[in-house]
Amino acid sequence: MVKISVIIPTLNEERYLPSCIKSVSNQTLPRDMYEIIVVDSHSSDRTPEIAKKYADRLLVAPREGAGAARNVGAKIAKGKILLFLDADTMICKNFMEELLKNSDKKLIVGGTCSIYPSDGTPFGNAFFKLINLIYRLVYFLGKPHAQTKCCFYRKNVFRSIGGFNKNLIITEDQEMAWRAGKKGKMVCLTTAAAYSSMRREKTVGYIKTVLPWLMNYIGVFFFKKSSKVWHPVR
Repeated sequence: MVKISVIIPTLNEERYLPSCIKSVSNQTLPRDMYEIIVVDSHSSDRTPEIAKKYADRLLVAPREGAGAARNVGAKIAKGKILLFLDADTMICKNFMEELLKNSDKKLIVGGTCSIYPSDGTPFGNAFFKLINLIYRLVYFLGKPHAQTKCCFYRKNVFRSIGGFNKNLIITEDQEMAWRAGKKGKMVCLTTAAAYSSMRREKTVGYIKTVLPWLMNYIGVFFFKKSSKVWHPVR
């Protein structure tokens, strides 16, 4: 019986998608207890070919943003838990097992975990550790954050609040976590971790990565609006 639906939005991710799906397929949880859904937005590289080979389902969605693509996958998901991963993210082997243990606890509606760089420099590793500490602080303060690098939600809660806001191109993950947090408890797993690439930080730099995100965070918090463009880095 499918317990978890893993949903991965893609756009020209042939470089990273194989490692992502491999980490998902190599779990301690029995394979028949989860499904892998890739939602592709008309990639021009080998992404669809890779998805057809390794995922359970490949869906095609318009280029309306990653949030909209995730919603498409959630509509056909069989699992009671929706696990969203970016295509350049990998999860540890016991991630889904720990996810099920924690999600069965009363009132938990969703959450995330500590995220570390899969290709980090010493400075990059320290940077991610700092970000993880900040996230734990905001959870403590009652303002949970759940990056779509790796986040999860109960399907019934996700659907009841309308999924990701497709009008937000940036920080749609933050806005989703705030809404879900009003329905129950959001958690940050301490017994499992995810690993994501630093391709954006390495390509455009830390300041040009963090500053636009911070500005959009403030924009969504106060005005419920984000920038209309977020240039992909491949």
